[in-house]
Amino acid sequence: MKKVMRWIGLVIAIVVVAVISIKIVDYNSLTSKNTRNLERFLSQNTYHANGKVKVKDLITIDYDKVYVFQPYQSMDEMERQIGFKYPKLEQGLSEGMNNILFVIDKEPVAYLFGYPSNTGYFVNIPSGEYTKAQFEGMTYKAESREVGNSYGTPKTYVNYQFID
Repeated sequence: MKKVMRWIGLVIAIVVVAVISIKIVDYNSLTSKNTRNLERFLSQNTYHANGKVKVKDLITIDYDKVYVFQPYQSMDEMERQIGFKYPKLEQGLSEGMNNILFVIDKEPVAYLFGYPSNTGYFVNIPSGEYTKAQFEGMTYKAESREVGNSYGTPKTYVNYQFID
């Protein structure tokens, strides 16, 4: 009985170490680092210029295409649009969510997903596929907005309105 318990304990320990190792590798991946840095900048951006500002001054990561997915778009449709499978893609559940993938050579480099009340920012841009030149040629306006929540305390987020 003791041998069985030791084997069970050993198997559990191996599984736990494997899961932790996978999480650490994922956390340190280029995509995760770029996403964290971009999210931090977008949510804490205090540069709200009067007038329009170029997107190339806002998005500092390297990419060659940007995919802005429609709300409710299925996973299959998103993967068909980008031309490869990406397990972290999520289906947008409402019109007020970010769902944006930055790509280089069919490899993801950053993924912005979530509600503005959770992320601290909202990128308001029409859905579609954009090249780097198209994306950086756009301008944007940024303003702080408040959104209510179930706790009764409004949260502030930065709303980026992209303009062609």
